[in-house]
Amino acid sequence: MSILYTDIRPMIKPSGKKVISEQFEESLAQSDKLEIAVGYVSVKGLQKVDELVEKYNIKDVKLICGMYSVDGIPSSIRNEIIRLHKKWQASGIGDLYIVRSMEYHGKLYIFWKDGKPFLSILGSANLGALDPTSRTSRQYELSKTTEDIAENQELSVFITNLLEKCCITVEKIDEIKTVHERNDLLTNIEDVSELTESSVQHFNEKENDISFHIPIKAPKYANRFSTDRKDFASSNINVCYGNGRKGKNGKVTPRNWFETQITVSVDITREPDYPKDKPFFLVTDDGYMFEAHTTAQNNKQLTAYGNDRIFGRWIKGRLVASGLLKPFDNKDGDPDRLGMVTEEMLKQSHMTTLELHKTNEKRLGKVFKRNEKNRLDKKNWTEEPLDVWTIHFCD
Repeated sequence: MSILYTDIRPMIKPSGKKVISEQFEESLAQSDKLEIAVGYVSVKGLQKVDELVEKYNIKDVKLICGMYSVDGIPSSIRNEIIRLHKKWQASGIGDLYIVRSMEYHGKLYIFWKDGKPFLSILGSANLGALDPTSRTSRQYELSKTTEDIAENQELSVFITNLLEKCCITVEKIDEIKTVHERNDLLTNIEDVSELTESSVQHFNEKENDISFHIPIKAPKYANRFSTDRKDFASSNINVCYGNGRKGKNGKVTPRNWFETQITVSVDITREPDYPKDKPFFLVTDDGYMFEAHTTAQNNKQLTAYGNDRIFGRWIKGRLVASGLLKPFDNKDGDPDRLGMVTEEMLKQSHMTTLELHKTNEKRLGKVFKRNEKNRLDKKNWTEEPLDVWTIHFCD
């Protein structure tokens, strides 16, 4: 047996001793099979395991996530679990599982060679200890190893029982509630109000019978470089990847990555209750409130009022929080178009359609005057009662 430490001042590890991540990699380098059963995982921890499994050519992996059956699983972790499970399944090396029938809080790592477990790590370390985030960099964990043959065999039997009696495979992950992480890209943004959960519920209860379902047009991942209009690579949700704005001097200015609009079909815009003419408030399902409007020919563009980056911060911010989308300043910094919203990520996040639902509520809001070019004059406005709509995503 040996004790494994965390190296955090002032509790630096004793001389000659190992930290948990060192022991994990050293043991994995001697292994051909790996079993892990922890309470919590992290995106970086999952990615680290994947990196090391590939580095040491491990051919048999089982990873159990134990603490998500009651409170749910964060969307970013859910998406990474699905990605990793598909990768390991495709290469035939392993599976990921989720404890369903209880909350499992143990932390256990078992290393195998030639059909026998030769070492286990037990202690307080969840998967995040392998690659700490900024939030957990000061979190101290303590573990120990055991090389006792009987103990390792007993622990391997425990893993088998846990799998057979308590776990579901990732194919059934929809049985576990998804928890959407807070979209921090809208925090402290001018003209955006943050609402309490009870306030959001209040507006939901005031919904009437007027609603619209608006599909979001985005390219498939394989078509993200396409110039064919029907592939939507330059659709208004990804408007920054299209042409920039051309000024009077002929200079083209790239559009900001957050600039976002949703194109609405003419079948919807012709409906008598579709919002036109005046701006209106949107209350999002994740607790934000801001003004929006419909604009352009036939009111076909739905976006935030006075600042179309707000809409992008809401939609793209959710995808960033879920770990599916990488933010960029503009398209010039994204040659591989990893910051482009795709059809696949919208489906994975259950964000393929926006549901806009009118309420019986009104709130006072700004209505800007128009200048001679029919553009919003941000210096001249009146305060008027505006309709309130709720908005959320659905499949």
